[in-house]
Amino acid sequence: MIGTLQAMEALKIITGHGTGLAGRMLHYDATHARMREIALRPDPSCALCGEAATITEPVDYEKGGAGANDLQEISVEAGRELLEKGFDGILLDVREKDEHAQAHIEGCRLAPLSEFRSHLTDLPRDRPYLVYCKMGQRSAQAVAMMVEAGFPDVTNLQGGIVAWLEANGPVVQN
Repeated sequence: MIGTLQAMEALKIITGHGTGLAGRMLHYDATHARMREIALRPDPSCALCGEAATITEPVDYEKGGAGANDLQEISVEAGRELLEKGFDGILLDVREKDEHAQAHIEGCRLAPLSEFRSHLTDLPRDRPYLVYCKMGQRSAQAVAMMVEAGFPDVTNLQGGIVAWLEANGPVVQN
């Protein structure tokens, strides 16, 4: 049932025929054989559709499109060495609060990606940053936002805390 509905939505988008579900969600209750529509409100801080959208066109990062070379990354081993030598910057965790509470790298500052734009104004721009998340994807997004906002020295931790834990890096666990 759901697959058929998804295929029909794809056909509507491709052909331009009919009314798509953009801005709405269709909820199917299989237990009672009912469907209902739920209106979705846009997120004003969304990088794609928000009030101050920063994503304005598609970018092919594999071909080296705009922003592809802006991402500065560091391996877990190099990151650990940097921290052990006394990193004079800010270690930034962009995971959500519940993820951070489970385990985090000691000395980090929490700035969840879901509310990251509001943190940009509070972060000092004159310090280097080492940014991490679970696997390195959300932190790469945060790094891109920071670079775009004019932060001069921002580095992504490749593989995030998962790679850090696999390399037996020290963490604080609750």
